[in-house]
Amino acid sequence: MKNILFVSHSSELNGAELWLLDTLKNIDRQKYGLHVAAPRAGLLEEESRLLGADTEIVPMKWWITEPTRVWKQPLAWLFNLRSVFRLSRLIRSRKIDLVFSNSAAASIGALAARRAHVPHIWAIHEILRGERVILRFLFGRRALAALITRYSSRIIVNSRATLKAFRDLERIVLINNGIETIGRERDVFRETILREALGIRTDDAVIGVVGKIYEGKGQREVIQAVADLLPQFPRIKLLVVGDVKDARYYRSLQSLVGRRGLENHVSFLGYRRDLPDLLSLMRVMVIASVVESFGRVALHAMAAGVPVLAVSAGGIPEIIRHGEDGYLIESRQPRQIGQALADILHNPGKALQVIHRGLQTVREKYSLEEQVQKIERVIDECLGSGKPNG
Repeated sequence: MKNILFVSHSSELNGAELWLLDTLKNIDRQKYGLHVAAPRAGLLEEESRLLGADTEIVPMKWWITEPTRVWKQPLAWLFNLRSVFRLSRLIRSRKIDLVFSNSAAASIGALAARRAHVPHIWAIHEILRGERVILRFLFGRRALAALITRYSSRIIVNSRATLKAFRDLERIVLINNGIETIGRERDVFRETILREALGIRTDDAVIGVVGKIYEGKGQREVIQAVADLLPQFPRIKLLVVGDVKDARYYRSLQSLVGRRGLENHVSFLGYRRDLPDLLSLMRVMVIASVVESFGRVALHAMAAGVPVLAVSAGGIPEIIRHGEDGYLIESRQPRQIGQALADILHNPGKALQVIHRGLQTVREKYSLEEQVQKIERVIDECLGSGKPNG
C-alpha cells in the first residue's frame, strides 16, 4: 500500500474541496493509504476524518493572492517556511510516498515533497491566465506556471481554460470534474417541507444562483435581472446560495434588494449542504460568473434535471452546448440574463429537451468513477517512475 498525502489550501467546502472529498471517497483503499493536511479546522477537515483519512491541521497561507493583495505575498512565504518543515516531518513520520496538492494556492506540499524527495502532483482548479484571473503571483503568470511545473511530477488541470496557463504540456493531464450520476428518487415530502420553510409555492418560477458571494460570481446582475422580470413573472423567486466572501458586496446586494422592492422575491440562504433538495425546487440555475475554471455546479444542476443558463466564459463552454444541453449568453449584463430567463420560462417544451440532453451529457461525459480512475493512473505513473518532482 502506498501512502498519499493530499494538501488542501482551504478547510471550506467549495468546488476544489468537494473534488478532493469525492476523490477520497472513491479512490481504491486497497492500494492507497489516505492522509490529508488542512490549514485549519473546518468542514473539509471534518469530512476527511469521516471518510477515514488520517487528517492533520497544518497552518498555511496562500502563496498567490487576489490582485489587490499581491503585496502581502512575501509575508505569506515567510509564514509558510515553518509549515513546510512541519509538513516535511509529517511526510517522514507517516512514510508518505507521494504528495498531492489540491489547488494552485497551496505551495507547501510542493516544497515539502521536494525536501523529502518524494513525487508531487499539483491539481490546478483555477484559471491563471487572462484579464479576470482571481489569483496572481508577484512575479507574473509565466513565473507562476514555471514554478508549478518545476515542482511537479504531474499537473492535473480541470479544463482547457485552466490548461492555457502552461507551456510545458508533457507533465499536464486534463481531468474534468465528475459527479455521481445515479439518480436519486424524488422525495416529495422533503420537497414540501423545504417549500414551506422557504415560502415557495408550486407555481413560483424559482431561479437559483450558487456560489460564494463576491463580485466575480455575478449575483448583483442576476438580482437586477429578476427585478426587471417581475412585471412578466410576478411569482418569480431567486434563491442565492453560498457563503459570504465579500461582506461589503453582500451588503450592497441587500441594499439593492431593498431599493428594488424584492424582499419577497430574493432569499439569501448562505452555505447549504442540501443543494440536491434545493435544486428540486428550481426552474433554472444561473451561472453569472466570469471566473469559472470548470463549472461543477452546472453538472449538479444538469444531473438534477435543472436547465443551466451560464455566461460563456472560462471552462463553461466546454460543458454546455447552447440550446442543446444548456443555455449560454455572451455577457452577464442584467438585460441579457433577463431576456434569456424569459425565453426559458416562456418555452417549457424547449427546456424539457435541454434537460433531457443535459442528463445525457452528464452521464456520458462526467462520470465520477472515470474521474477517480484517471487520478489513480496519474498517481501510479508518478509512483512507478521513481522520480521525485522536478
